[in-house]
Amino acid sequence: MKRFGQMVLCAGLLLPFLWAQEDTLQVEGDAQVYTLPPSPKKAKWGWQSYQEIAYNQLLGIPDTLRNSVEGLGSIKINLSWLPHLRIGSAFYVGLGFGLAIRETRFEEPVSLFRTADNRLGYAIDSLPESVRAKSKLQLGYFRIPLEIGILYKKFNFAVFGYGEALLSAKHKRKYRDNEGLSRAIFYGNRIFHTEPFQYGVGARIGYKGIGVFATYNLSTLWQAQKGPANVRAMQAGLYFFETLQGKKSSKKTRLTATSF
Repeated sequence: MKRFGQMVLCAGLLLPFLWAQEDTLQVEGDAQVYTLPPSPKKAKWGWQSYQEIAYNQLLGIPDTLRNSVEGLGSIKINLSWLPHLRIGSAFYVGLGFGLAIRETRFEEPVSLFRTADNRLGYAIDSLPESVRAKSKLQLGYFRIPLEIGILYKKFNFAVFGYGEALLSAKHKRKYRDNEGLSRAIFYGNRIFHTEPFQYGVGARIGYKGIGVFATYNLSTLWQAQKGPANVRAMQAGLYFFETLQGKKSSKKTRLTATSF
C-alpha cells in the first residue's frame, strides 16, 4: 500500500511536466524539434541627457529688492545626465547627476555684503544717471535628480525630485561711465549665507527632443536668521533632451534532436 502511494505521488509530479512538454515538442520527419519557452526579458537600461534654460524667479524676496530683480534677465541653466531603467515598454525610473547655474540679475546697482554680526546685508547704491550699472548673484550647484516618467517613442513626460550641493557663489558688479568700465567681484558663500544644500520638485513634458519644464525649491535660499527669510526659487523654461536606449531580448530557442 505504501509503495502504491509513492507511485501515485510520482505520477502526480510527472504529469504536469509531461503536459508542459507536449506544447514544445514537434516531430518533423525523423527529427524531433524542441522549442524552449522564451527566456526572461532582460532589464533595459538607457541614458537621457537634458539641457535646460529657464526663467529664474525668487519667491518671497523682500520688498526692498523685489523691484530690483531684472525679471527675464534672471536665468537658470541646467545640464543633467540620467541613467534609467525601463519598466515595460513606456515607464522608466532614473537617478542621475548634473550641474545647475542659478543667476539673479538686478536692474539697480544692488550691493550684497556681510554685516558686522555675520549676516547678509544689501543696499542700492546712489549713482548718477549717467552711470550704467549692473549687478548679479550667481550660484553653481552639483545636482542629483531622481526621475519617474514615461518615454514612449519620441514622447517624454516625467515628475522628479532633486538635491543640489553648492559649488560656487559669486556676486558681480559692473559700472560704466564716460571714464571707462570698472568692476568688482566677490566670491564665497561666507558673504551671502545661502543654504549649501537645496532640494525641490519638478515636472517636464516634451516631444521630439524639445519640451517645457518647471521646478520649485522646497528649501529656502538663505540660511535661517542669516539672510531674507522664506525666499524660494522657482524656474520655468525649455529643455532639450536626447535618449539612448539599450536592447532587450526575448528570442525563442529551437533545439533539434535526430532519432535513430
